[in-house]
Amino acid sequence: MTRLNAEQRGVVAGGLLTVLGAAAGVLLYLASDGHSRHDPRHELQQLDLLYLDEPAPGFIELGLRAGEPAVVVFCADDCTLPDLSGAHVLRSDDMQLARLYDLGEDGRTGYALVDPDGDVRYRSYDPSPHEHETELQTLVDAL
Repeated sequence: MTRLNAEQRGVVAGGLLTVLGAAAGVLLYLASDGHSRHDPRHELQQLDLLYLDEPAPGFIELGLRAGEPAVVVFCADDCTLPDLSGAHVLRSDDMQLARLYDLGEDGRTGYALVDPDGDVRYRSYDPSPHEHETELQTLVDAL
């Protein structure tokens, strides 16, 4: 049996600590609330569709309803809202609020999906959300 010198023992110890640290991180994540909320339908995890989990700014001001998913469309001008089932769809022209959602810079249009718990789960710049109703419906259905 070959004995390891001090340098080799250090490399082995470092490797073991790295593996143990990574395993501990994975176990902590799997046990966390964030894991269960991140992707309750694991078939969507590959696509990472619902990647956010943060409180929705302006919940009351926007007229969002607890217990009901919502799609908030931010646009400075009148815009056509998507026709979706299973979610409250509303429009806001408040660009200061849009910035709190990390949307609305430079007059761009965007939307955010808010889950029934009042958390933003997805957001995107989209000048024509009504033209992407099928994709939006997939996201709403995932909530």
